[in-house]
Amino acid sequence: MCAFLRRERKLNPAMEDAGATTSAAANMAEAERLLGIAEKLLHNRDLTGSREFAVLAQETEPLLEGSDQILAISDVLIAGDRRVNNQFDWYSIIGVERRSDNPDLIKKSYRRLALLLHPDKNKFPLSDAAFKLVADAWAVLSDPLKKSRYDAELTLFSRVDLGPKPPPQPQPQPQPSPSPIFSTTSCR
Repeated sequence: MCAFLRRERKLNPAMEDAGATTSAAANMAEAERLLGIAEKLLHNRDLTGSREFAVLAQETEPLLEGSDQILAISDVLIAGDRRVNNQFDWYSIIGVERRSDNPDLIKKSYRRLALLLHPDKNKFPLSDAAFKLVADAWAVLSDPLKKSRYDAELTLFSRVDLGPKPPPQPQPQPQPSPSPIFSTTSCR
């Protein structure tokens, strides 16, 4: 039977394409299912779960629309939950290295996120909150004066060591000299 199928595929190449089409359709259906789960989790504000399902959807079908938008929303909101010195970590919200001095990189990252998150183009839940965080981060990091103040506060915070202190090392105790109960001198 195997030889028959091989001969049939040589004579009818559409038979092989039908298997590939079925597989692609199954991948698309699975990716859409995963994206639906990611959207429900995002609606319930389970950002980590939503991110994981959006990544799975993107891996299953890289050209599926919407997975990149959900990933952007979850990444920005997860970064927005982190605080540095009781303030937002604007660098992680924009998605660049902390204290980046490259204004073009900050601008490029802002534009990419603004396009992905703009509420007119992104209809997923919480896109407006993520867009506002990105806009606020841009307001700080694009203004040289605000950025230098923010960087100074970060530097001040990083100098303070809030980590656990190492346990104190025991100091060697001086050994008491033995009491002279017995004299070492002989009696003569």
